[in-house]
Amino acid sequence: MKKEYLLEPTKMTPYVLVNYNKGVIYIKGRSSPENTLEFYEQVFEAIAAFEFEEQETITANLEYLYFNTSSARCIYLILSELTKLKDLGKKVIVNWFAEENDEDMVETGQDFQDIVDLEFNIRKTTKAQNIDE
Repeated sequence: MKKEYLLEPTKMTPYVLVNYNKGVIYIKGRSSPENTLEFYEQVFEAIAAFEFEEQETITANLEYLYFNTSSARCIYLILSELTKLKDLGKKVIVNWFAEENDEDMVETGQDFQDIVDLEFNIRKTTKAQNIDE
């Protein structure tokens, strides 16, 4: 049984933590990798591995500060992986964090919320808040 999958952030890629014991996914930061699909392929696989874990509830905390167009497609694919887990009987909760004054990121979260069949919460934050708290 895996315990976690971790990718440290860079200037171009977000922090990613998939904790199988706690049933939590954190993705936070900027996303504009040179090869977006190559970077996110590992993340898709890490999320899909929840299928074989005992954890029944999965909470995905997504806090992007910026992402490019190809990352937007990968975010959609992450949400698709989460939908597959829901279809397998897992309870999936998505928390989309955006700074309260970043209307573009709030609206983007609302757009994703509209196209997926998941419990999806928009959480407006201040700069001082942190999704890990």
